[in-house]
Amino acid sequence: MAYITAEPDLDELDDWFKIGAAASQTKAPEVLARSALGGRQFDPETGSYVKVDEQKVLDSRLPRHRRGKRHPNQNQYIEEYRQQEYDELMSQTAASGRMSPTSVSGQLEALELDSTVLGSSVAMPEDLIPEGATDVYKNYRFLHQYAKLPILEARDEIVSTIESNQVTVIQGPTGSGKTTQIPQFILDHYAEESRYCNIIVTQPRKIAAMSVSKRVCEERGWELGSVCGYQIALDRHGSEDTRILYCTTGILKEKLIAKKNMHEFTHIMLDEVHERDIESDFALLLVKKLLRTNSPHVKVIVTSATFDTQDFAQYFALPVGGRLEPAPVIQVGTVHHQVSEFFADDLTSKLGEVPPVDEMDPCVHPAMYDMAVGLIKEFDLLEEKEQGKDTRTGFAPVRGTVLIFLPGYQEIRQMCDRVGPYKDTHFLVPIPLHSSITVEEQNKVFVKPAQGYRKIIISTNIAESSITVPDIKYVIDFCLTKNLCCDPDTNYTQLQLEWASKANTRQRKGRAGRVSNGRVYYMVPRWFYERVLPDFGIPEMQRSPLESLILKTKIFEMGEPKALLALALSPPNLDDIERTVLSLKEIGALSTTVGKCANPYDGDLTFIGRVLAGLPCDVRIGKLLILGHVFGVLEECIILGAAMSVKSIFANPMDHKLEAFKAKISWSDNSLSDCIAILNAYKVWESRLKMEEFKRSGANEFQWGSKSFIQIKAIREVHHQVQDLEKRLLAFNILKPTRTPDYLSKTSPAVEKLILKMVLCGAFYPNFAVKNESDEGEAVKFLSNNDPSRTVMVKGLPANQGILYEKQIRNLFSTCWKDPPPIITFEETRAFITFPWKQGTLSEGKIHPAVYTAIKIRQLGLKLAVDLLDKDEVGKRLDELRKTTSSLQTVSDLRTNRILADTDLTSTDSVHSLVNIDPQITTLLINVTEVVGCGHLWGQCDDARTKDVLIKVQNSLNNPHAPLSPITHKLLPNQLVAAPYQDGEECYYRARIEELKTERVPGARGYGGATLSKALVFFVDFGNKDWVHTDRLRTLPGTCENLPYAAIEFHLKGIRPSNVKCADGVWSQQANHLFENLTLNKNMFAQVFSIVNNTVRVDLVARYPTGQEICLNDELIEQGFAEKAEESFLSEQNHQWREEQRQGNVKTNKPGAWLNVPTPSKPDHNQRAGGRRRGRKVNLTGPTNPLEASFSSMTLSGRQRVVRIDPDSVNCVAIDDDPRNKFSRLMVASFIGLNSAGNTMVARNTTILPQIPGLPALVTLLFAPYTEYRTDPQRKEYIGAICGLGYDEDNLPILPDHDIELTFETEFTTQDIAMINEVRMAINIALGTDSAFGWGQNVISSIQERARTSLLDLLKKLKPPREPKTFPHMYKWNRVDPAYVLHHNLRDTTADSSHLLRLHNAIALVGDEEEKRDNDEKEKADMKRGRQHRRQTPQALLKHHFELEQIANSHVRKPVHCEICNVTVTNSQILAIHIQTDRHLQNVKKLQESMLQQG
Repeated sequence: MAYITAEPDLDELDDWFKIGAAASQTKAPEVLARSALGGRQFDPETGSYVKVDEQKVLDSRLPRHRRGKRHPNQNQYIEEYRQQEYDELMSQTAASGRMSPTSVSGQLEALELDSTVLGSSVAMPEDLIPEGATDVYKNYRFLHQYAKLPILEARDEIVSTIESNQVTVIQGPTGSGKTTQIPQFILDHYAEESRYCNIIVTQPRKIAAMSVSKRVCEERGWELGSVCGYQIALDRHGSEDTRILYCTTGILKEKLIAKKNMHEFTHIMLDEVHERDIESDFALLLVKKLLRTNSPHVKVIVTSATFDTQDFAQYFALPVGGRLEPAPVIQVGTVHHQVSEFFADDLTSKLGEVPPVDEMDPCVHPAMYDMAVGLIKEFDLLEEKEQGKDTRTGFAPVRGTVLIFLPGYQEIRQMCDRVGPYKDTHFLVPIPLHSSITVEEQNKVFVKPAQGYRKIIISTNIAESSITVPDIKYVIDFCLTKNLCCDPDTNYTQLQLEWASKANTRQRKGRAGRVSNGRVYYMVPRWFYERVLPDFGIPEMQRSPLESLILKTKIFEMGEPKALLALALSPPNLDDIERTVLSLKEIGALSTTVGKCANPYDGDLTFIGRVLAGLPCDVRIGKLLILGHVFGVLEECIILGAAMSVKSIFANPMDHKLEAFKAKISWSDNSLSDCIAILNAYKVWESRLKMEEFKRSGANEFQWGSKSFIQIKAIREVHHQVQDLEKRLLAFNILKPTRTPDYLSKTSPAVEKLILKMVLCGAFYPNFAVKNESDEGEAVKFLSNNDPSRTVMVKGLPANQGILYEKQIRNLFSTCWKDPPPIITFEETRAFITFPWKQGTLSEGKIHPAVYTAIKIRQLGLKLAVDLLDKDEVGKRLDELRKTTSSLQTVSDLRTNRILADTDLTSTDSVHSLVNIDPQITTLLINVTEVVGCGHLWGQCDDARTKDVLIKVQNSLNNPHAPLSPITHKLLPNQLVAAPYQDGEECYYRARIEELKTERVPGARGYGGATLSKALVFFVDFGNKDWVHTDRLRTLPGTCENLPYAAIEFHLKGIRPSNVKCADGVWSQQANHLFENLTLNKNMFAQVFSIVNNTVRVDLVARYPTGQEICLNDELIEQGFAEKAEESFLSEQNHQWREEQRQGNVKTNKPGAWLNVPTPSKPDHNQRAGGRRRGRKVNLTGPTNPLEASFSSMTLSGRQRVVRIDPDSVNCVAIDDDPRNKFSRLMVASFIGLNSAGNTMVARNTTILPQIPGLPALVTLLFAPYTEYRTDPQRKEYIGAICGLGYDEDNLPILPDHDIELTFETEFTTQDIAMINEVRMAINIALGTDSAFGWGQNVISSIQERARTSLLDLLKKLKPPREPKTFPHMYKWNRVDPAYVLHHNLRDTTADSSHLLRLHNAIALVGDEEEKRDNDEKEKADMKRGRQHRRQTPQALLKHHFELEQIANSHVRKPVHCEICNVTVTNSQILAIHIQTDRHLQNVKKLQESMLQQG
């Protein structure tokens, strides 16, 4: 067995996959009776039972960092490292000696990062100055008149302070000019002295870096990218002449980490550090570290808009005279306009009582909304006193813009609803501003309102700094904010609603008064503001995930992470560091040890860790890219990774959320995946871009985006991010193949989609949830025997009066589905809306799209209001109904009847198309006339009745002596006509209009042209469709109108599309092609099972001339395109009824019978005027569907929490489309967050996987870092497994929150373990070492093919169901007696990565041992009777041994017989295990000894 140390050749690569997954047993296990332990847990160390330790039991339920009292003082480690830093500073002071500025080659570069260099001002070493660096001052214009900004008054003080100190802190309010002017002050000073200068200025946001650099260039008359430029990710607008570079904070961070010095710059300006985001705080830490080690010549300028400057000054303190002196602070002037402050208790005289507030319960009280609305109305009176009234508008000449700060989307929506009633009376323009709304909606805040109107901007804290609107005069601040925090138990993020800090409120106050004096109104009392609101918020580093931060510290090689982070301005808690390190070990970014020593706060950086550290995205997204590379779907994963790293590409306008949801569902293309929706949308946009479709007339890109609900700005940003990720991955030898790999030609698009979904599972492990079980029978009962797959229910109607409001209900649901129109039935106070499928639609096993839309209406809180009739009108209508139905003897009391509203829309041709097959008829001979798709067809019965209908229709429509009449009236959908069809010769047939459209046909040379009308018609006697010019349609003769339709719709029963070969429940092209070839235009036997929704469900049998009969249902399963499925409840119900009818039980009523009642006649004009009570409405409850799916988390931490899917996900409306299938169905989420209360897990970017039996367990076993299998007490079978990060020396779980306890619902064998190990090996080999850096494309392609093949083999393997058995010690590790563990034979190799995916060990099952004993006894009996093996001589048997070794390496999937041991194994993988057993090796040894004796 060769070890992979460099690029392996393909033969060596094969070895890894052919030996590997083998579990070997070097010693026969000794059986220890459980009775000897008294039924207690086995202790592998003592050989006895485990004694219970109560503290240990408690600790087993907690993550390592929360056990016992490990960290009573979370900040103690900070004090230790800061004291160490202080001691080093003071010791350097005692031995003060400055470095010469003439050279750094021998001194600066020799400095270690943990050494310290001091000095208030060190000149830049001469060898760091580029040649001709000062020529830029001659080549560009530097004479400049500065803008009159507050900072200008302090110019000289700023320059002199910066020149004489290493670090300068500058405080000035927003708008004072800090960002644009300070770099110019410095550059001009150096230009005057003709000295080299290179300034880099950080910005917290990309848009700020771009806009500020452009503004400076405009002020100076420079071209962007010359003297001044910017850099965002890989987008750099700069040159050799650039002396001021604006960039995001992350860019500077990357530069410093890569070079580990600051030699490139003379000045570093860290702007907007008061925001205390994690990037800014880490940049401060890096700058401070390098400033005190190898880059003391750099001048650092720290700017803040708030008054916490002393913290920054003290952070950069230097020892002077035996003590630390803070860096100098400069405060620049204030803005010119005054902003007055008012509190809630200042407004009570006019606006009512002070709203109640609670320090421990931050929330928006309804009284706050009322007070804010009152304020908006009062502003008119205030402005009229100041300005007077404009006679044209009735308001003041200038109406100031109002900016309202609220914490989140729901509060914004509430405020919009409160302001809405005053829009027309007070001429208000409310504009919501939230990060989730479209760019077009955001841009409305910059649009000047029409004369006389007031703009009301209702915003989250996005308006604090990201967006500046100059005309704001009033700020209404609710003093609340939502902060992203990290849950200490689970490491999941959650948005916590908190009271804003005073620093936040000052920032918000600064939004007013830009162009005139302003006012700010705080919706809390003054005392509450002063005593309760904190001065500053909690820095992001102390509340947010730290994965990326920890990886950056590892790349920078500054020692263990906690040693560096202890020196941050606001260090994180020690528990947070440990929890993050555990998370990175779970991902595979860090090894479990440092060197060979375990360290809970550190781990060695792995290859995966190096890749993740080099990517500008979340670590799990980075893992998605890496696994995409392993499984050959890198291109798709890069697109997804880019899209999930920026703002959503899908538009979600506040006023069009339902339409946006429908558009996103359309983009998902039945995949049940947000990720697939993203991928489809991006590829369509990219294809149009490459084809230059957006440059054509009438094909504007933004119009296409608006129509498709795609944010063009966001999708362009994704495009740039894709290019960025591709370049970064190239550095790690991860790249898209230059040519199409051979393995892609072997798989269909459906299989590629399945592989991608599996990669998503691997990347986002353990964000798994399983669908809770549904009861289809109860669902049908709930919907009063309507089909749950296409029906919703609303309630709240007046009892037994629902049919009176049929038209209103139809209009309410017109946004869900119009064609064909819904069928509405009523029972008591409920209405059931059933959405029919269009004829010929592939609807089998699908939920009707209108059901999703209807449920989304409820989720969005859209009201379904019905105007009620008055009492007299109700009485008249009900009397009319009683008269209409009096002749129906089945109706005994109208109030208790189940009523179907019979309207012109619902009754069109329903009688003629109704399928009514006598229950006594079990088999039909049919001629297949049209194949819609696999398992779905139209056919004609081969009987006298059908033939008679066809002859009559043919004679009526194609009689040369009685030509058909042209159609003179307006054509409408659902209208019956005569339409031509060419099949040999053209004839006319009966048809129904499905759709109408017009087309523009250009004239000669493109000029002029004509408009042609076309109709999509459905031929009711054959089942096919065709587009026909409307001028060729003819009026259908009366003799044909009342004849029943000859075509009947059929579905094959008991099958569904294969989840492996046919993705997303959609038949593949190969399946459709096969079925069409087998059936179209052929006579078949249809064995009737049931009739549901006017469709006959059958077993379809083909009889060939040879007499052979083939059931196509079984043939599709045999070919692998289909798998067995249970029939729906309605189908089974109808089948049972037909059976009872056939047995003579004619009294049994047909299920689902409704009283078909025509809707009451419309009242005349006078009745309509008084028929409704003015203002009396009822809001219906619903819509609901009983098959709405819920999910439960698979992790231990998620078991006690509810799982809710993000409202923007395509799966936020999840309907169980296969409730008869009781196997678990898996959902994976790209991100898991918690609600503010911490009791609900919110799943974002979700993907629901196919319902493959046992798939949730397989996926978990494939991607969990460590697994321990469970068996039944007798060790006869595997019953489950525990998966997670493993356990420690005390047998306690390392990361219990993420542990997953599996209970198998399908049979599981040692062969499955071997197949799982094959996939894990492929991942380990590809990613386990740094050697992958140098591998060539052939080796990479071979690994990818192995990984894909092994994965698909595992998924295709048939897994029989089994009764689940629960392990008695759930979530407990180390429960297997070591004597029974079957270790694999790849330990300590690259294939078995200890830091990524350790290969699984099997367990010796009693059945395996009995089989071995049986074989031994059989062999002894054979020997005793003198029977010999087929090959008698030892030489022949030894030759056979070498043949077995070759077979074991050949990946054979068929039984193999070992002549030496007289044992047959199922495949080469099991053979690889067998030839490593002691028994086989001892037999070979005996043969060798026998040969020696003979020789």
